[in-house]
Amino acid sequence: MKIMSFYLKKMCWLLFGVSGLIYFTPSTAFSSEMITLEVGTPLNGSFSNNAIEADNLKQKQSSVAIKVSCQKGDYLTGFVSNGNNTLTIDVINSEGNISRRLIDHKSGKHSFYSVAENCDETWRLSGSGSYQIVLENRISLKDQTPDKQDTLSSPKISALNNVLKKGGSTHDFWLAVEKLGTPLVEETSEGTVMTFLARGDYNNVKLIGAPSNNHESLQRLANSDTWYKSFIVPDNTHLSYQIAPDVPQPPLTGFARRVAIKAVAQVDPYNHYPWSSSGFDKFSTKSTITLEGAPKNPMIDSTEIKPKGTFSQFYFTSSTLANTREITIYSPLMTKKNKKDAVLLYIFDAQAYIELVNLPTILDNLMAEGAIPPVITVFISNPDREARARELPANSIFADVLANELIPQIKQRLPIIIPKEKTVIAGSSYGGLAATTIALRHPEIFGNVISMSGSFWWSPKAQTENDKHFVASEVIAMDKKAVRLFLSAGLFENSRGVGDGILETNRHLRDVLLAKGYDVTHQEYSAGHDYFAWRGIIADGLLSLFTSNQQREKQEK
Repeated sequence: MKIMSFYLKKMCWLLFGVSGLIYFTPSTAFSSEMITLEVGTPLNGSFSNNAIEADNLKQKQSSVAIKVSCQKGDYLTGFVSNGNNTLTIDVINSEGNISRRLIDHKSGKHSFYSVAENCDETWRLSGSGSYQIVLENRISLKDQTPDKQDTLSSPKISALNNVLKKGGSTHDFWLAVEKLGTPLVEETSEGTVMTFLARGDYNNVKLIGAPSNNHESLQRLANSDTWYKSFIVPDNTHLSYQIAPDVPQPPLTGFARRVAIKAVAQVDPYNHYPWSSSGFDKFSTKSTITLEGAPKNPMIDSTEIKPKGTFSQFYFTSSTLANTREITIYSPLMTKKNKKDAVLLYIFDAQAYIELVNLPTILDNLMAEGAIPPVITVFISNPDREARARELPANSIFADVLANELIPQIKQRLPIIIPKEKTVIAGSSYGGLAATTIALRHPEIFGNVISMSGSFWWSPKAQTENDKHFVASEVIAMDKKAVRLFLSAGLFENSRGVGDGILETNRHLRDVLLAKGYDVTHQEYSAGHDYFAWRGIIADGLLSLFTSNQQREKQEK
């Protein structure tokens, strides 16, 4: 095959990245004449033409090493651009092993965030073609400023505090934590208390993905090695999260300060349920918590590894958008009997939904149970993050390119004709916003929408401060379209105090759509902005819109 599935690509990149088959082994020393990456000075280069050609990749891969001047604890941010070629950046420790992967098999322009550990650091760039890497910020520890912290104790934390006041230690507490796992979950008169923990001599510790729409700070308990943050949560809470010790605190405000957490966010070492299997290191792996009352999704947690259908891929180039992206089509096993009921699903953020969510296997499991009809899925990738931020938020040009340029190519590749009534466009976050606005603009193609945590807080810059509900305003102004919608939002996606958040804007859009007479299903989950939750929500959306004939017969009995 000329084009491989994401699964095979991932295996090849892990093989070449970890084992060092391309110009590098742990015993190989990099040249002392390595080029040094300095702040504000773009480093341009190209990979060697003498690289080894991977058997099935049909693309030569090689690597180069660069030196990054630093001191331990420096906060490092920047970006790399590699056009349409794929690129990986690994941080190499003093033993010659990979200590962290900053960029994993990405094309286009992507940002990186890191905290220096082994200085000066060596970074290895692997890929093909030409590249540019820019180090935008290097902020030392002495130039970072701490956040203020608040308190909220659980019963177990209160008990430990009493032990410390009497001169005791945290030793027995942490022995118990190792057995119980984190976060702690306690039933109190105030409700279910969920407490996140960290252990160590840190300057600060934060949470990303907690039951909050903010990056919450953990508080240090009585100058001990124990850090904690407690929340009162619903008993059906399910979420993924990461612990972020020693978050860089650059003297900046807004997004520039908030994004620093990406440099250190990592799996919780005391949590018993890491996710996902595609995580390359502790920084790309998350921890999870699922309470007893959370939705049960046996189709999601199947031990089946490989999907049962087939993948095909092609590259879609648009002169209008001036870019190229990979399109992946997943075709499930179908019979003559159920082929006539087939559904066509378009979904954004291809790599996340194929590798992280493992959507093909989820669909196979649902189809095997007779819960949904066969679903042919078209995974639409993003050229890079900048293109995603530019194209997905209610972009009429992008919508028309999909309708007039991409869709005709998809139809040529499908074995059957699927009508708009059985065609759904789906996405999460900006993808949910895009799915909704594209369907409303092109209802002749997309008769159904699944929006998961749609970013309906978004509005054009020209929008007035008094009317930030842009999509809802558009729905009010337009004639009703023949589109059915499944909208979802997480209870932890509420506003951070500046305007309405995802939760509030989804509720408002739901009300407007219902008032206009649309067929709308709206679900709220005790979750956050989280692929861990979206695994089940995409299944709920399909079940809501396309219950199979077999499932209907079961429900009628």
